Amino acid sequence: MDQFDDLKALILDELRKTYPGTIIGLWFSPMEIREVRADAMVLAFPSSRKPFVESNSDYFGSLQRAINKVMQTELKLKLVTLEEETQSAEPEQDPEQEPAPKNAYAARFNPNYTFENFIVGKSNQLAQMAALGVANQPFDLNNPLYLYGPPGWGKTHLMFAIVNQLRKEHPEYRILYVTGEEFGNELMEGLAQHKPVAFREKYRNLDVLLVDDIQFIAGKLSTMEEFFHTFETLYKANKQLILASDKPPQEIANLDERLQTRCAMGLVADIQPPDLELRTAIFRRKALDYGFDLGYPVLSYLAEHITKNIRQIEGAIKKLRAHCLITGEPCTVQVAERVLSDFLKSQDTDDNVVDKIFALTEKKFGVSKDELLGNKRTANIAFARHFAIFLVRQNTTLSQKQIASLFHKKDHTTIMNSINVIEEKKRTDSVFSRDVDLVLDELKK
Repeated sequence: MDQFDDLKALILDELRKTYPGTIIGLWFSPMEIREVRADAMVLAFPSSRKPFVESNSDYFGSLQRAINKVMQTELKLKLVTLEEETQSAEPEQDPEQEPAPKNAYAARFNPNYTFENFIVGKSNQLAQMAALGVANQPFDLNNPLYLYGPPGWGKTHLMFAIVNQLRKEHPEYRILYVTGEEFGNELMEGLAQHKPVAFREKYRNLDVLLVDDIQFIAGKLSTMEEFFHTFETLYKANKQLILASDKPPQEIANLDERLQTRCAMGLVADIQPPDLELRTAIFRRKALDYGFDLGYPVLSYLAEHITKNIRQIEGAIKKLRAHCLITGEPCTVQVAERVLSDFLKSQDTDDNVVDKIFALTEKKFGVSKDELLGNKRTANIAFARHFAIFLVRQNTTLSQKQIASLFHKKDHTTIMNSINVIEEKKRTDSVFSRDVDLVLDELKK
């Protein structure tokens, strides 16, 4: 592992709060951190990327802000070009390495998600045992398997663990992993191109179908109808279905009653947030995965204060490791408290901040929380909604996807649009910009 890998990961995580994955992958992922000094950071980009990133004030400015936030200080940013041989060199193929899968979806399976590194406790034991049962005896046990629980506590880990074991033991299986949103989008694309048969052949000739975030097909009549028939075809052919959501089937609003019944006809297993003991074990495992040996006092402190999800546990470990690696400081509770001060503060206050934002938005625009979360699109309500979304994004650790879920939106693109609306008005209306600053100050009280 390169000494700056964790630092780069933190910077990319920060950029993901602003840009979609396609932008990150195209422009920022290829960069390499070459040097970190007390007052500057040197980044190397491919020659095809560097001129655009350097000349694009939006990209360069976002990169600068992300670095400053991660490093908790202002650094001068210098971009250089990767050496020519680095650009042209082909990576050597490790003979022990598994060849890259031909299926585009299969490439998304994370080989690091296994049953061996899934930390088991009371809150996830049933789900882990059910998933392991499917991996050991597909088609016979727990079909369909339906996992549900809050985001970030291991549903996708278990889904990929099943896939990785099946791929190892049954390489002949046709396996497909998609999200509910992707299933619907692909269906619409197939219909638009007059290729519904190709779509159905792809989905109905599988051995194992995994659908994550199944709740995103709810309320979409044609998508639910197509998924129902896909489900029926696979189930009657004794093929394995594995589904995941943030809620049990009967609690997903606007989900077809037939699908609620089908989803619940196998085994429904929940994953709940872990207790302190399990969080401590998760922190220890994640730290060791990153080659970071933390003492028990630090582990205990982190587990007590970081309670939201595994992604934030990983983020805290990466940030702390990067700091200690760069500064040479030993990792103590005091160092963790200082380095993660903003991070830890945000853990405890997101829910309160969101409630406060709803109250301030109602006070400013006369629009209630129910109206903000509803579907009305009158000019005043729509703008108030943009305003609230902007404040949530700026003042919480919620991702764009989580904010979309909070506001009952289909995907994060609507969140990006709301943020752009407010930022543009701030740029062109000085009075409004001052109003926003006053609200931001109010939120900090």
